[in-house]
Amino acid sequence: MSQSPLSGYILVAPQESTFTYLIDRSGAVVHTWYSEYNAGLTATLTDEGHLVRAGKVENDFYIHGSGGVIEEYDWNGNLVWQYFYSDTEEFQHHDFIVMPSGNILFIAGEVISGDEALALGRAPTKLLDGFLVADKLVEVRPQGFSGGEIVWEWRAIDHIVQDVNPAKANYGVVADHPELIDFNYDGRPIFPDGWNHLNSVDYDEATDRILVNSRNSNEFWIIDHSTTTAEAAGHTGGNSGAGGDLLYRWGNPEAYDAGTRDDRQLNGQHNAKWIDEGLPGAGNVLVFDNGADRLDGKYSRVLEIAVPTTADGGYARSADGTYGPAGPAWTYVAAIPTTYYSGRMSGAQRLPNGNTLTTVGDSGTLMEVTPDGSTAWTWDAELSLLEGSHLHARTTVFYATWYPEDYPGFAGHALTAEDPVLGALARAVANSLTPALDDSRLHLAAPTGWLGLNPA
Repeated sequence: MSQSPLSGYILVAPQESTFTYLIDRSGAVVHTWYSEYNAGLTATLTDEGHLVRAGKVENDFYIHGSGGVIEEYDWNGNLVWQYFYSDTEEFQHHDFIVMPSGNILFIAGEVISGDEALALGRAPTKLLDGFLVADKLVEVRPQGFSGGEIVWEWRAIDHIVQDVNPAKANYGVVADHPELIDFNYDGRPIFPDGWNHLNSVDYDEATDRILVNSRNSNEFWIIDHSTTTAEAAGHTGGNSGAGGDLLYRWGNPEAYDAGTRDDRQLNGQHNAKWIDEGLPGAGNVLVFDNGADRLDGKYSRVLEIAVPTTADGGYARSADGTYGPAGPAWTYVAAIPTTYYSGRMSGAQRLPNGNTLTTVGDSGTLMEVTPDGSTAWTWDAELSLLEGSHLHARTTVFYATWYPEDYPGFAGHALTAEDPVLGALARAVANSLTPALDDSRLHLAAPTGWLGLNPA
């Protein structure tokens, strides 16, 4: 059990900021990128040292976590690719990943009209806004500076069951179809017409499977990526033979009528991700259980789930019809639980030393915790990055990502402390991307001595 923080660097994209930062383990900023857009919501680094980042664009339609553009910048801040996916019918939101192929796999919402939703068996009482937002996955192959070819899609709306309207073809007993999504289950009625509210996506190359997290269902799902788009819309095909149906789900048996509210283990969670090969717990799933709707009070946890598999790579259900395991393999809860809480965003990443880097999103706080629950390191974005017109409200972080010192993308680059704003501004000026800033807002920021921006 490591009590010391692991060396390396951490990528942080504050949600209210147009800047993305790479910090070292002393908390100093060693590199900064500038975009025209606030984060929307994810940022990641490639092996080439490029920043791939989602941005929040203005749109006539809004959902929590909406983004709309994915951009790629080289190490020097030059914009090398930009892909917009945002209109009144569909929009990128929350999370994306860079696939081993170099393709970008992202979450998107699509607007389902009220008439279409009712025709598919949505209960009228559950159509509060007169329309429905259903989620889907889109895989795009970047082309040129601002283009992309969509090479694969999966739509949640293609995999539904409902027990409201017997006249519809998708009518059935929900408990008999755990491979399908109950079209009328709303686990978090605060977002009734968001329906799925997917907020994270991950990919396992060894199995060619995708892991997605559904906040509204209070569970995460595994689906087959080896399908064609046509097979992903159906119930057969792919390595699993199940098409685009759910292969596995965990966190809330109530969502498929195999339990009650008391059986729920996840509560409005975020960032379900597989633990990478070679790390402690490899193959298990880490998830940040936000706990906004927790019955015993508002506090957050980090859970590690050992997903049980069968000899043929499938996922068996227990005798009571639920997917195992019965509980997590490891849990982090603060000694005083309510002191560790974020109602939104947040995430966790297993580190090579066995510790877990956690992002408490609402406060913009990063914490590295040991297997026994001790705190090895903390960093606060709001105290360290005094910039941004919304600083007076909060500095939030969707999730942060750790990279080792020998990460290929750092090769040949000096990683020394720089001013967190002026470093990016200098590169933006050199790239003719000068942001519209009022110099009178620059000030010397205590206690770090870095230059920041006063709150507007």
